[in-house]
Amino acid sequence: MSKYSEIAEVLKKEISDGIYSKTGRLPTEYDLVSRFGVSRQTVRQAIASLKNDGCVYQVQGSGTYVSTERSLGRPQSAFKNVFIICTYISEYIFPRIVRGIESTLNGTGYRINLAATGNKVELERKILRDVIKLGECDGLIVEGSKTGFPNPNIALYKEIEKLGIPVVFLHCTYQELPDSVVVGMDDKAGGKIATQKLIEQGCRNILGIFKSDDRQGLLRYAGFSEGIIDTGLGLDRSDVRWYTTEDVQDRGMAFDSGIIDLISQKNIDGIVCYNDMVAADLVRELINSGKPVPKLVSFDDSYLAHSCQVRFESLGHRKEELGILAANKIRNMIEGKKEKSELLSWIV
Repeated sequence: MSKYSEIAEVLKKEISDGIYSKTGRLPTEYDLVSRFGVSRQTVRQAIASLKNDGCVYQVQGSGTYVSTERSLGRPQSAFKNVFIICTYISEYIFPRIVRGIESTLNGTGYRINLAATGNKVELERKILRDVIKLGECDGLIVEGSKTGFPNPNIALYKEIEKLGIPVVFLHCTYQELPDSVVVGMDDKAGGKIATQKLIEQGCRNILGIFKSDDRQGLLRYAGFSEGIIDTGLGLDRSDVRWYTTEDVQDRGMAFDSGIIDLISQKNIDGIVCYNDMVAADLVRELINSGKPVPKLVSFDDSYLAHSCQVRFESLGHRKEELGILAANKIRNMIEGKKEKSELLSWIV
């Protein structure tokens, strides 16, 4: 038996015995050269033999890692592929979530693939079909499209589940998939906190503006209503206006005169806004209409809250922390570990 074959057999037994199970990483070439007293070329031949047998894979600039069997007999690859499906890539929240995912998975044998749906279920359907057809997905991190509505793509998600591909949902899941693993912000609690903040500042006629086609908006509304009731203010002292994805696409969040007039007619002195984009646009419309700007509390604590003509309070979204949490959960699930949903508190 050649020297490199002997080294390969030793390493193969150590892999089988779980010697490298904690990190999944084999010793460096330098360490193996020192350990076995052979040339670097011999070590490389041993590693190549292990790769050919499907025992290890290599990540450029990182090292050699123990392979794990992929589900349903799919072929081994140098990387495990995590597909991220989001609604919008360029919005102020998502780049930092992706940064958190990348910082956790990069250099650990994972490759990230990113796609956006524009919050359209037909594009989500196409992407999910492509994922199934490609057959190279080890895990999915998904921000669902229009989660407030019944989803026509549930059968595709169930097919993905049958293929043994784990899924982690960002922010919320679909009502048809109640057992899904979700990482997100505690939106109901956030809606209640935002409402209580306005009441503590003396606001008594409060308006809520929420997005109706995702569950985040519905949950924030639920917290808003609970906050109004718990303080004894009475729902008759509040009002709610809803908008959808199509409203934003058609008119760019421009508010019609009806909402501006409502704020004046009902003496609205406090407003809970679905997010910072809504709040910033509302401030602009009120100023352009010559109307005073009531106290505002919003969500996400983005640059919009700090650069607006009239600054407003905004609850802080744990963007990168959420990405790290999602990455750790999908990695654990790919490795066969059980995971459960987790909601993060807002930064107040």
